[in-house]
Amino acid sequence: MQKESGFDMADEAKLLAQIKKGEERAIDRAVGLYTPYLSTVLYNMASNLSKEDTEEIVSDVFFALWKNAKYIDLDKGTVRSYLAAAARNFALKRLKKKKDSVSLDEAEISDKAGDSFSAVTVWDAVMSLGEPDSEIFIRFYKYGERIRDISRATGINMSTVKTKLSRGKDKLKRILSDAEAML
Repeated sequence: MQKESGFDMADEAKLLAQIKKGEERAIDRAVGLYTPYLSTVLYNMASNLSKEDTEEIVSDVFFALWKNAKYIDLDKGTVRSYLAAAARNFALKRLKKKKDSVSLDEAEISDKAGDSFSAVTVWDAVMSLGEPDSEIFIRFYKYGERIRDISRATGINMSTVKTKLSRGKDKLKRILSDAEAML
């Protein structure tokens, strides 16, 4: 039997089949099995999330699993990978709502753009980069993650991550310069 980080793949397939059938005990088992993992994923991704935010996201993830189980194909990935991706997406949405707490490395951005921007303006500019660029930018500048770790977490080649950071920085400078010109 193949195992992935302590999770038996056959048991995972059985659990998913039970969830697809609507067995409530199966979702309770999934909650017990995967909550510590999801909490770790969320902490590593965004350690500034409150305990309440983390609990809500984990709850949202299991609701999404319950609602979308029929679409999960174990030939394309594991339940664990589905849950991690869902947690990441819910966390990014939650972080987007907390715009005013964002602060990027101003020395990197302000050489062309000046210092007259609120955190909301900078956050909006970062989010305008689109996915996965905005996630890469947030991980690197907000959370100080290493390029190697960002590459592993996003599944994007390290050199591509570096390129996206460089081009994203240039694009942000242009966006913020344009915004400054409008002030």
